[in-house]
Amino acid sequence: MASVLKRKRGSAQGVETLKRAKASTDVLEDAPASVISGGGWDAAFAPINQNNELATVNGSAAHDDKLDSSDAEDFEQYAQKEDENEKKARKASKSKTSKLKDSDWKVSAPIGGRMIDVDPLFTDGEKFLIVAHRQSIHVYSTVTSLLHRSIDLSVNGSRPANVRIVAYALSETDPSMIWVACSDGAVYHINWVSGSGTDQFWTTSSMGMTHMTASSMTSAGRTRDIVFTTEERRDGGWRVTAHELTPPGSDIPTVARTIYTSTQPIHILKVVKNGSLIVAASESRVLVANLRTTDFDSVDKIRYEFRVFESTDYISSIDVRVTSANKGQKSKSKESKSKAETFGVVDVVVGDVKGSIFVHNDLLRKMIQSQNAVASGKPAVDMLPRKLHWHRKAVQSVKWSLDGNYLISGGSETVLVLWQLDTGKKQFLPHLSAAIQNIVVSPTGSSYAVRLADNSAMILSTAELKPTTSISGLQAQVIRDSVSLDARVSRVKDDERDGILVQHAPAVINPLQPSHLLLAVGENQEINPLSKEILSTPYLQTFDVASSHNISRQALSRTNITNINVGPNAHRISEPQVTHMQISHDGLWLATVDEWLPPRRDLEYLGHSTINLADEQRKRREVYLKFWQWSKTAETWELVSRIDAPHTMAPENCGAGRIFDLVVDPSSHAFSTIGEDSTVRIWRPKTRTRDGIAVRGKDGEALVSWSCRAQVTLPKPVSEVEVTIPGAPQRPDHGCLAFSEDGSVLAAALTGGPDAVIHLVDPSVGTVKFSRPTSYTGDIVRMAIVSQYLVTVADEVRVYDIVSNELQYGVKLGSRQLALTLEQKTEMIHLSVDRQSKTFAAALPCKGREKEGVHIAGTLAGVYSQIAIFEAARAVPLMAQSLPHLLTALVPSANSPGYVTIDAAAEITTITPKASQASAVMAQSIADLGLEAVVEEPAVGLMQLVEEAEAEEEDEEMADVEAMEEDADDDGAPVVSQQQLANIFDIGPSFALPPIEEMFYQVAGLFSAKPIGVQ
Repeated sequence: MASVLKRKRGSAQGVETLKRAKASTDVLEDAPASVISGGGWDAAFAPINQNNELATVNGSAAHDDKLDSSDAEDFEQYAQKEDENEKKARKASKSKTSKLKDSDWKVSAPIGGRMIDVDPLFTDGEKFLIVAHRQSIHVYSTVTSLLHRSIDLSVNGSRPANVRIVAYALSETDPSMIWVACSDGAVYHINWVSGSGTDQFWTTSSMGMTHMTASSMTSAGRTRDIVFTTEERRDGGWRVTAHELTPPGSDIPTVARTIYTSTQPIHILKVVKNGSLIVAASESRVLVANLRTTDFDSVDKIRYEFRVFESTDYISSIDVRVTSANKGQKSKSKESKSKAETFGVVDVVVGDVKGSIFVHNDLLRKMIQSQNAVASGKPAVDMLPRKLHWHRKAVQSVKWSLDGNYLISGGSETVLVLWQLDTGKKQFLPHLSAAIQNIVVSPTGSSYAVRLADNSAMILSTAELKPTTSISGLQAQVIRDSVSLDARVSRVKDDERDGILVQHAPAVINPLQPSHLLLAVGENQEINPLSKEILSTPYLQTFDVASSHNISRQALSRTNITNINVGPNAHRISEPQVTHMQISHDGLWLATVDEWLPPRRDLEYLGHSTINLADEQRKRREVYLKFWQWSKTAETWELVSRIDAPHTMAPENCGAGRIFDLVVDPSSHAFSTIGEDSTVRIWRPKTRTRDGIAVRGKDGEALVSWSCRAQVTLPKPVSEVEVTIPGAPQRPDHGCLAFSEDGSVLAAALTGGPDAVIHLVDPSVGTVKFSRPTSYTGDIVRMAIVSQYLVTVADEVRVYDIVSNELQYGVKLGSRQLALTLEQKTEMIHLSVDRQSKTFAAALPCKGREKEGVHIAGTLAGVYSQIAIFEAARAVPLMAQSLPHLLTALVPSANSPGYVTIDAAAEITTITPKASQASAVMAQSIADLGLEAVVEEPAVGLMQLVEEAEAEEEDEEMADVEAMEEDADDDGAPVVSQQQLANIFDIGPSFALPPIEEMFYQVAGLFSAKPIGVQ
């Protein structure tokens, strides 16, 4: 069976190919088996008429309902019995839709992505910093912070989406090469300077790999890199293996040897001193190994002696430093003395998940002495380490300074801590933008590379602790591939959802800057695939897709970026969640909705028989509707109006009610909201006045404030009014809104009753003009208007013609999507409208199965999305394709047809017609732009430099004389060569150019005429 996840990324696949994919078992918790399918979009969607009957195409039915049980489709046709005529019609329909294999729409290569949890690498000379994403290696310049080169391992989509990079190491034999290990056991040897080496790899393990490192070793007259890997064994347990990987055709064979086996996972592995010493961490154990002898001609004969000691808790970080042995140091035995002289002084620092740091000085010598003492019947040597404790949670990274006088550590407190070991004093660099994940000391010790949890990295100078290089990526949500370190410790838990899901990410494209993506993000973007935690998103990130770089980040609500962000009861202080975001058509106004619900634990003291804690929570909910204006001078969004509790909580009308949807009028400055009180409100700006005179700001412009200019209470369905139980609160569960293209019609719908009713509202007067009850069951989770058609997503995707009041066609969701809860549907089903191409796109969550007959439930691992693009007037999709990851946002492009997607791997892709040009060109590296080539001048002697300088002076004098003679004859008009203009404009990519004002003066200086002397 061809797995959907193994398809090539970005290829325009026909829906017939997708249909042949077998059904996959499903996924989400709190839903029965087979909730989400792994199949594809159906090739011939069946149109339906107003009577909910199957319509006909050329006198016959559009499709049949007899599907093979192994073909699980996310969109199923309506049922009708098949006969011979229907078979002919279905065959003709398939022949038409087979053209979808050569779709007119294309999916771009992804940009962005999240840096993996591995230490960055400094290259030789510290000119570049290497970081890795899921399936690519990125090389950044430490001088300009620009992306120098991007090396993608998934060449032509050949690698499955679930395969990721787990480790990478710089070659000690050849500094221009790096070793890259993937989770499927593949190891690459890549030249990071040229980008070559991605076309072949070695498969070191069939069970997958967890960690890898490399070291240069010399034996039998040969010096080569030895690759050390940790992987799982087939019979259970884990092992450490040494590999000598040779290229094809080499006289030396590729060999490997297992040097250590363990029943516990080995999650950290470090090899130092040319492979003679190994330090590893296996849960709470520290492994120290020394090479027995360097007299081996092949790696299959290599031997290590391992020693193990237990730490107090699960080890989260470890570092080792080796120095030459002190001549004055005395050893108790000849064996320990000889080994100490051979391997030097081995100092190891260990950080655990409870925030403790243990410093083990001269660890190897102490372990050897303790081993010898126990063998001779004497008491073991005291190995009690020095303990340092400041961090409250896991020590994510701890490193030795180059001179060994300091320790540098970091964790979730967003504080970089420098420990002076001699005096015990601490120095802090507080209030970083997110938790610290990795710390690397540069080879010269002049700087630190710090990777943060918000998908950013920086290089700090050791002297001043000021950033010299900044690298920031997309801060979107990412599904973790492994269990977080904090999950190893039993801590008090925050409030969780009822089921597992991925929150949708409120996102918009700025019409003023089509390459700028505005996204609501949080401090922590990593999602545990087994967790139901509610992530807070109090920040607004502006990300430039043209440069793949962060532009800015500002707070949209209250935040807790501080080292003290927990309460007295050890609970984390929660932050609000931005649930909705929209931007005006001219890019000058931004509207956001943020919501905060007090934790249940804070209200437990109110609990008794007559109090419902859930109702008490809702009464204390905080909901704010905020309007932001773009400031050109400050280049930031400034808060203009904040509306507290714009909707009340029905039916009590006390407390802040939820806002189900927020939409923007495409033709004017107006926003509309629909809330829990079954009310639609239209918000418009109004000029502030004082005594009849407009209030103006410092720039002279009139100040405005936003207020509700119209309010519409939606009538309840007749069935809901009749079934209402006295005393039972009737609250809608969800609501949707959609503006027409000219802003003359506002469609609204509420869910929560047995029937769904769609209301058409006149936003200019605030009245309901028409109400249309729908005949199908299910909650409307998405709604949009394209041209004259109203698109709704519930149990079916339906397209209504508003002008003729007829149902154009409908497409039914598969049974696996129908089994999702309402909250799962609203968060993971996406609908977007592109008014330039007159199309709409819908995306559904899916999950493939990893092994035959294995049902995977209660996890987000392996979840992805399928997307289809429709013309509103046609039931056959223009494109239907499986995407590698689950979508978290789907928005239309600005100033060009197409869509922009953000997925759960923090990657951005564009879906555009092949004939159109995207308004924002996706980011490219310096190497892809052809700007990395630098001509190196040959070395010359001192006398040659002097002679060349004298020759240049003579040439300049002759040129000045000739210029004076020419100036005497011409009219003073300057002559500007093409090379002079190229020196101004052709200096780098668009995002690296100097300011426009500076370039203007440079060009003006070339064309300005020389002053003419006065006669």
